[in-house]
Amino acid sequence: MNLTSNPFHRRQFLKASAAGFGALGLGAVSPFLRQARAGGIAPGKKLLFIFLRGGIDGVGTVLPYGDAGIPGTAPTYLEARPRLGVQPGDAHDLNGFCSLHPSMQGNAPNDPKLYDIFQGSFDPSRAFQQLAVLLRIGYANQNRSHFSSQQFLENGRAGDVKSEKGVLNRYVGAYLDEAAPMQAATINGNQMVIMKGDVLIPVLRTVGDYALPQNVLLGTLPSKANPLGSGLKGAYGQVGYRPNVQYNELTYDTGKTLLESLQFFQDSVLSVRYEPKADAAPYYQAINDQRFRSSIQDSARLLRQIDDIQIVACNQDGYDTHGGQNQRLPNLQRDLALAFTALYNDLADIWDDVVVLTVSEFGRTTIENGNLGTDHGQATINFAMGGSVVGGVYDGDAATWPNGTLTAANQRYVLESHDYRAVYHEVLTKHLGDPDNRMDEIIPGYSELVANDTRGLFDSRGFVAS
Repeated sequence: MNLTSNPFHRRQFLKASAAGFGALGLGAVSPFLRQARAGGIAPGKKLLFIFLRGGIDGVGTVLPYGDAGIPGTAPTYLEARPRLGVQPGDAHDLNGFCSLHPSMQGNAPNDPKLYDIFQGSFDPSRAFQQLAVLLRIGYANQNRSHFSSQQFLENGRAGDVKSEKGVLNRYVGAYLDEAAPMQAATINGNQMVIMKGDVLIPVLRTVGDYALPQNVLLGTLPSKANPLGSGLKGAYGQVGYRPNVQYNELTYDTGKTLLESLQFFQDSVLSVRYEPKADAAPYYQAINDQRFRSSIQDSARLLRQIDDIQIVACNQDGYDTHGGQNQRLPNLQRDLALAFTALYNDLADIWDDVVVLTVSEFGRTTIENGNLGTDHGQATINFAMGGSVVGGVYDGDAATWPNGTLTAANQRYVLESHDYRAVYHEVLTKHLGDPDNRMDEIIPGYSELVANDTRGLFDSRGFVAS
């Protein structure tokens, strides 16, 4: 029997498999072809990675009022932004030196509560700081192209625009657990570079998309007891692989892996009733960007429903605010803070095992432009939240931020004080775990970067508890 005589005819098969293969990402090989090396990693630890695309304005998100400038040489925050600047009384003081933008905290029931989370006052059962604000994140010789800098942030190789192998894919590959049906996933329209590489990582536009059409059954692969099998697995298994066709075995095994992944997802996620926690739902619903809302809620669902999943990645787009920033940026900041507030509530049951981390390819110019916006800059901010996060402001006080830092790079940009790869290193080693010290495999050349660091860019900040 062949595909054309099977009830699952060729067009159905191609349609179903195309939907699934599109979820695999690019440049992937079957996970069971690799040596399983998981061992010594603390079970159940999870990371939600959120890339803020476009270059978030760090200076306009966490406002560094404490930089007194240098008279005649370097402006203060309000001097640099006479029209975009926010007055100190309107913002939320974090540490006496910098403040959170007012859009990220409100008093109405459905307003974001990021400042309350930072203060440890939002949930009486978690009355301690578990939100870290990481300032001045970047890398030496900053590139200000979106494409190039995003590539560097994701492949871990500043200067290498060609590598399509990402840091988080390398981590999964270094500690591959073949017993885990889905160790990582991307919620996005296409695969993020940070998740591309040698390991199959599904990419889903939404959780509901990772499924076959209702009239196509997965069925069973052929076996000695049932040579025909059934459903899509039966049709696929009868084709088999042909040893005399180059790469056919790899292609066939990849298809089998896809079908097993679809089966697992159907049984463990789609067939299981899911609703956001009641105290999280209003914050999800208040997120204005429906695509971002869906990505964040689906990410939380995967983290909650799949015990063995380690990494989920998604995006928030729109931070390239060259004009109209006074209207555009607050909406983005509000949505991001609402996402954090929703996640804080929705992930409460697994809180001690989760870290939520944001990154962005660069910051923006300290000095506003003529279009009520800001242009591509240098250092920016990261947020980290979770049960193992040591909350507080990092590289943003009088001891770590000298006057004039706002324009210390080319008299326009915030100068970096911490390398983005050192942020990854801290999360991967202290939270997810890197017991075999494979960091040079995960972030190529990491030990050499540390050895040659003369500015303290790779010194640990301690924002993740050991």
